[in-house]
Amino acid sequence: MSSRPNILVFCVDQMQSFCLGCHDHPDVKTPNLDRLAGTGVDFRRVYCANSVCMPSRATMITGLTPRQHGCLTNGTCLPENVPTLPAVLARHGYRTHSVGKLHLQPFGAEPRTGAAGSWESMKGWNSGAIQGLPEGYYGFQTTDYVGGHVSYCFGDYANWLEKIQPGARALYTRDHAYHSVQPAWRLAIPEELHYNNWIAHRTLDLLKGVGEQPFFVWCSFPDPHSPFAACRPYSEEYDPAGLSLSPTWAQADDSLAHLTAFRSRQHPPFSEASLRECMAQTYGMISHIDANVGRVLDYLEETGRDRDTIIVFTADHGEYLGSHHLLHKAVWPWEELIRIPFIWRVPGSVRSGNSRRDEVASHLDLVPTLLDYAGIDPRKLDMRGEYQSDRIGLPGRSLRPFLSDGHDLEARPAVMEYDEDWHPGPTYRARTIVSDRFKLTFYPNAGGGLLCDLVDDPYETRNLWDSSAHRTVRAELTEQLLIRLALTDRLDQTRITGA
Repeated sequence: MSSRPNILVFCVDQMQSFCLGCHDHPDVKTPNLDRLAGTGVDFRRVYCANSVCMPSRATMITGLTPRQHGCLTNGTCLPENVPTLPAVLARHGYRTHSVGKLHLQPFGAEPRTGAAGSWESMKGWNSGAIQGLPEGYYGFQTTDYVGGHVSYCFGDYANWLEKIQPGARALYTRDHAYHSVQPAWRLAIPEELHYNNWIAHRTLDLLKGVGEQPFFVWCSFPDPHSPFAACRPYSEEYDPAGLSLSPTWAQADDSLAHLTAFRSRQHPPFSEASLRECMAQTYGMISHIDANVGRVLDYLEETGRDRDTIIVFTADHGEYLGSHHLLHKAVWPWEELIRIPFIWRVPGSVRSGNSRRDEVASHLDLVPTLLDYAGIDPRKLDMRGEYQSDRIGLPGRSLRPFLSDGHDLEARPAVMEYDEDWHPGPTYRARTIVSDRFKLTFYPNAGGGLLCDLVDDPYETRNLWDSSAHRTVRAELTEQLLIRLALTDRLDQTRITGA
């Protein structure tokens, strides 16, 4: 592998770590991702930095915590002056390109005019006020953009679709579905017109045309985010009646009163039949992604470019998918929501070859690792993207010594931030820390917390927060959480004087 390897990151939206064949899921079929894991390193206990799209994605391209980069929740913008991985790589000679979903600015905002609004505004794209993302958008020199999901997709892809088959975007809607069980449906749009196929095609176009320049490509599929809807043949690949349900799917009890109240307002109950159809369509969406990941992997292997390309597969966050009688994402930090896939294939890695790892790691480790492989010392890069010989600005760690040199991975807890202020009711600020065995979540605004033993209680059915037998564990995790939060306070304002 060269000193400046190519980098290809596959990112999917709202997919829990458990939904992979290589993670022993009883139903989901992911042969291409299993192939990637079988020739790489499969981290099975990796946690997102935030459990909703925008702050998590902002962390994935900055290496910073949500408090550091300033995109705290959905509906906020990642500040455009925050250094990003693609911007740093571009300055060091990389060709940077994004295909698919970005979601670094909100969908629901007004279109960008001057310094205000959003470049990813659905209204702006659908009205024609926005025809493309600006050159150098968060460090991506070029983009092929897909905004939204399923029935509300838009962007470069939607413009392409309208050009080749006017009116075809309507085939994503429930009104055109050939089968529907609320809140899931089976899509009428043919596979060859689906955005998953378009994303793989545009990724291949870039790879075929990039030449010898090292590349960083962000290949980002909007699926399997809800709406729960797949196209043929994937919409029919899984029989809902034969799927394995989560052991907690019918358990809607919460140990904290404010969570019970939140559930009653925002998460209505659903039937078993409805859940089964949601699962079948989610698994179909995952298999469709898997097929398109396979198209890209096949090209790299056929051309020999895989020998000089680091490949990562991950998700921004997970999906409850029925666990604890929940769908989508919210304020409960269950494993199905915050634990995400994290598969690495690094040419020449001493760890490669069906290497399953159960050490705790974090999305914060993504950027430092990729910078390290690109020959950019992440220990000397501060939050302004500049070198500081005496400052360590990135809160994550490089996994390169572990992946390529065979060093042990130091035990380090993962920390997650969650801030929610747009739902009726109390503002939620949740801070979660996960160790090898325990998970602690503190709700400073709403009150109380959760403490789970992931070894003795893997389905998280018992809250040990008030357990006298676990008082020491709670105190130790609280102290570690405080330390991690203090170590990741913002340091991005330049000091210009001594006083």
